[in-house]
Amino acid sequence: MARKRAENFDDIKSDILTSAADLFAQKGFRNTNIIEIGSACNASKSRMYHYFASKELMLEAMLLEHVNGLLTMAREITESELAPEDKFRHYLLAHLQYYQAHGARHKVLLTDSEYLPDSAQAEVRQAEHRLMEQLSAILKQLNPKRFASRSEASAHAMLIYGMLNWTYTWYQPTGGLRIDALARKAADLCLQGVL
Repeated sequence: MARKRAENFDDIKSDILTSAADLFAQKGFRNTNIIEIGSACNASKSRMYHYFASKELMLEAMLLEHVNGLLTMAREITESELAPEDKFRHYLLAHLQYYQAHGARHKVLLTDSEYLPDSAQAEVRQAEHRLMEQLSAILKQLNPKRFASRSEASAHAMLIYGMLNWTYTWYQPTGGLRIDALARKAADLCLQGVL
């Protein structure tokens, strides 16, 4: 007889992934083991293996969930009825807020995605490519003449994502700069340039 699925299955799974993400972000994927993750979320080794057969599968689940969440958010903004400049500003703010809310997973995506199996790496890259296309579409709406070329739009989208993705390395939400003010500065820099 098959084991009955617990009513709180998804909550337990989410707790395990949150603990794993925190530990992977602190110690690195290679330096973290299943027992440590179980200890962090008060789960026995057998419970851990009931939900995930390996820490590689935890990494895959958390990162695919992370990039697909980003993609859903980006698509909603891109397909909205906002004016192009408002869309762009909202896009940057939403990313910074998402990265702040999911800081551990974001760091793990940037530092440990190489440990994903090939198929999951391909899926993450495909999601990242679609994110680039979402931002490129907004850039084309902002300035159709300048971004008529796909390569021009892509290059600028990658530069902007480079700025957004690595903000976690220095931004401190407890400092004097609020996330919405930071997003305004980033958008102004992109839209107006330094001069």
